[in-house]
Amino acid sequence: MTNDSPATHATAGEVSRNFGQWQDVALTAPVIITHHGRPRVVLLSADRYASWNNLPMAAGSAEAHVAETSREALLEQMAEGFIALDPTLRVTKVNPVFEALAGRSAGQLVGSGWSDLFPLPTQAVIAEQMRRVLRTGEAVEFEADSTVQPGRCYGVRVFPYPGGVAALFANRTEEHSLRSRLRHAQAMQTATAALPRLAIARLNIRGVLAEMDEDFLRLTGFSSAELLDCRLTDIVRPSDRRALSQALEKVLQGGPAARVETTLLVRAGDERPVELSLAPVLHDGTADGVMVLILAEA
Repeated sequence: MTNDSPATHATAGEVSRNFGQWQDVALTAPVIITHHGRPRVVLLSADRYASWNNLPMAAGSAEAHVAETSREALLEQMAEGFIALDPTLRVTKVNPVFEALAGRSAGQLVGSGWSDLFPLPTQAVIAEQMRRVLRTGEAVEFEADSTVQPGRCYGVRVFPYPGGVAALFANRTEEHSLRSRLRHAQAMQTATAALPRLAIARLNIRGVLAEMDEDFLRLTGFSSAELLDCRLTDIVRPSDRRALSQALEKVLQGGPAARVETTLLVRAGDERPVELSLAPVLHDGTADGVMVLILAEA
């Protein structure tokens, strides 16, 4: 019997209602049984199943070996933690990243059940998602806080895998921290916008105005086009320029945040006493600019 007969598709409902009919079809060709449009199982005749099991493997053994070696190399080098489990959720394989994540060696993990290794309620939730993937054949993604390494958050992707199910664990801690800092920055920006006497500007490493908020423009009376590429020291009282230049230089050289009292020269030649707060904008640990908060006197 040859193995190249075209397969027939049938839904699980059709096979359930007319099993005898589809059993006859399976005697001559495989029947792929679908669930919600996705292939789930294949109905084969006993003879065909036996013939496939007895096919010589020598021809493909070299290719199989290369494929397995490539997969092993990929698992060893990937940045995500990888774990594979059988249908009973017994661990069959892990990579070095997952060993570090779990705090255990492969020898301690492989062969053990998930619930024995990770018995906490939050860890049981991951097991439920693995069982769901085994039932449906559909991958799922979610995030979970680490119970082994407190303070860390992982993005988890669970997906069907030969012999069972597998999961990838990607460290999302820094991404979460960044999102949190962005939310705080947005809240700070909203809060400062409610104070008309508080303005914000950013200087580049040469002390030149690179960004200004609307309150800063209102305070000085100039437009952004007029102030862009202008040094902050150019719009303060001449007698204050040396002290402000020295304070900016110290901040740019890695010094702490500084506070400077000075007087801005605003449009029409008027003067406006202000208090400046200077803080370095760091990039890879080195200042590449200065953030300036300007508080005008009432």
